[in-house]
Amino acid sequence: MNIRILVISFFILQSFTSASQDLNGVWEGTTKAGSNYSSLRLNIEQDGKELKGIGYQKSLDGKDYTTFTFAGVYDNGELDVKTLEYTEKVGAWWCLPRLKMEYSQTETEERFDGKWKPNAVPGGCLLGLSGKATLSRAKEPKGSTAVAMQAAPQFKMDDQGEYLINALKERKYYALIIGVSNYSDESILDLDEPVDDALNLKNVLQRYYTFEEENIIFLRNPDRTSIIEAFDRLSDEVSSTDQLLIFYAGHGIWDKKLEQGFWLPSNASQKSKAQWISNGTIRDYIRAIDSKHTLLIADACFSGGILKERNAFIESRAMVELYKMPSRKAMTSGTLTTVPDKSVFIEYLTKNLRENELPVITAEQVFNKFKIAVINNSANGQVPQYGVIHQSDDEGGDFVFLKK
Repeated sequence: MNIRILVISFFILQSFTSASQDLNGVWEGTTKAGSNYSSLRLNIEQDGKELKGIGYQKSLDGKDYTTFTFAGVYDNGELDVKTLEYTEKVGAWWCLPRLKMEYSQTETEERFDGKWKPNAVPGGCLLGLSGKATLSRAKEPKGSTAVAMQAAPQFKMDDQGEYLINALKERKYYALIIGVSNYSDESILDLDEPVDDALNLKNVLQRYYTFEEENIIFLRNPDRTSIIEAFDRLSDEVSSTDQLLIFYAGHGIWDKKLEQGFWLPSNASQKSKAQWISNGTIRDYIRAIDSKHTLLIADACFSGGILKERNAFIESRAMVELYKMPSRKAMTSGTLTTVPDKSVFIEYLTKNLRENELPVITAEQVFNKFKIAVINNSANGQVPQYGVIHQSDDEGGDFVFLKK
């Protein structure tokens, strides 16, 4: 009887462990075919045992690459993922594989090790072909909570603090998350990172903060119409007590003659501004959406052009006052300069959101925690910015993140 109970308990524990293992986010590694290696990245979206997302593979010299969609399952420590179709392919030496890998972990790293095999889909790998594959991601070190709490601004859980948390729990948190990596105009360079960065931020907001799936609009490589329709939808749905976060990663352009910045949707043309979206249009929509607080996060070249000024705030009583006053703020990866495709801005933004242990934290507090890290670790010394969106009806408040 005891052995039977032990066996049943073991299988229950195994089932619980497989279902509760959080694989959301970006995993990076390599694949090997014979003596040839290539880099591999999967951005995983997990729903229980079910997995889906976008993958990216690149030759070590960087000349050949491909992006693809995938779906699969994670069960009892085994990852089984089938790549479905290409979204882009440069170079001839690619096929759509099936990945079968086993999970392991150390104190500092989570890993998947295994093989890639043939996959029975159009463009799938030929029978007989196979090779090795690895994926990994760093684990948050044990004890980091205490360090983070010492370094972070402290939140005083007094009557004001309890009022703020209870008030925020009654509010909805909306998000519009946009990543544009692929452009239909061949004269506009495609980007490697924006879609993955957008997915990574989406995963962090859903896992750690009170952003529900039904209130998140995620746009992967959208055209101009899709973006405008998303703004229209938010104009109809968001109420005066709600919070709204807007994120854009992709190309940005600054027009010197117009003194205006623009986002470039996937159908933008270099020769015509007809499909571009101006900072003025973005500002007008932000002003029109009747949220309590709106935070725009832009990881694009020349994104700082939408800002008017920078300010600073802190403390529990002050935070309540910031919550009470409407706000229209922006956080950008740079000023009126170019920024690299590989974004240390989004890396440190999501890192600080993950590691935050405070029950509530303002957008500017988050920004102040990682600004110097971006300056010190970016290839071109980019300087991120935080401030008011000019002429957007900001009244001095700030966006407040609420932890789950």
